[in-house]
Amino acid sequence: MNSAWLIHAPQGYGKWQALQQAAAALLCESPRVAQPQQQAQSRLPAPLAQHIACGQCASCALLQAGAHPDLLVVAPESAWSALGLQLAAEEGAAATPKSASDDIRIEQIRRLNDWAVSTSHRGRAKVALIYPADALNPAAANALLKTLEEPPPTVQFLLGAHRLDALLPTIRSRCRLAALPRPADDDAAQPKGAAGAAVRAWCQGAIHQADPAAGLDWAQTLLDIASRSSRRPASSALPPPPDFATGVAALLKIGSDLQRVQVGAAPLYLPQQATALAALAGRIAALQLAEAMRALASKQRLAGFPLNQALASDTLLLEFAQLLSSGD
Repeated sequence: MNSAWLIHAPQGYGKWQALQQAAAALLCESPRVAQPQQQAQSRLPAPLAQHIACGQCASCALLQAGAHPDLLVVAPESAWSALGLQLAAEEGAAATPKSASDDIRIEQIRRLNDWAVSTSHRGRAKVALIYPADALNPAAANALLKTLEEPPPTVQFLLGAHRLDALLPTIRSRCRLAALPRPADDDAAQPKGAAGAAVRAWCQGAIHQADPAAGLDWAQTLLDIASRSSRRPASSALPPPPDFATGVAALLKIGSDLQRVQVGAAPLYLPQQATALAALAGRIAALQLAEAMRALASKQRLAGFPLNQALASDTLLLEFAQLLSSGD
């Protein structure tokens, strides 16, 4: 097996869960042969999906307790809580959540490099799990590259990435690449029924997000209000978004569907709102819509900055309302 795998897929496809399963199987002292259905459900490449952890050996017990000495997880400090990690005692960790880094820092990779050349505590394989690898800052990426060039033979590196283009080509070239397929409709995490179909379309299958339906209800309400009248609604009559970042992302999806409808294609994110989208698409000039989409993409880059949420949300609603009169 290659010493480094790079599993890539859009955010929310379940890469973290899949990589955890692979790590558990590699560390297990009594791994079981996976049945074909289990391999398909894991969506991992065949070499990583052939076995599953027994869940009963000493190694599995250590892993479940979050104390396995032969597993090292490298992740941005800001993601620890969402990933269910308890790493607050790590040397150099941020003192408060507010100061937690969104990057994987060089200190973390130096720690990984030292750990990689140490002896296995259990006398078996060691696994380094790096997620998401596209969060590596430049210094950390270069430090990791040196280890991947001459990887210790006892260490299996498992990397997960949302965006391959954010990684150094030299890191990509030293890993075995595998795209994680979109979750199947029978995935246990899939939302069910008509409402579930709307959520799956809205998130485009990225059901393993913390909230795959974020912004969906607001977007549907916005379209319902806007399509009921032939005149531009007052921005004050429109409901505010849950937050600025969610509002921008939702408006980008609405705008994308409007552009698709304008050229005769079916809506991608809001198929259940096809009638409302068709009514609005005819009222909006295509050039103005394209300009609005570019402006929204610029606003999306501001989502991580501290903003006056009420003021920023009001601006979004005003621009949306103005857009509805651009074809007059």
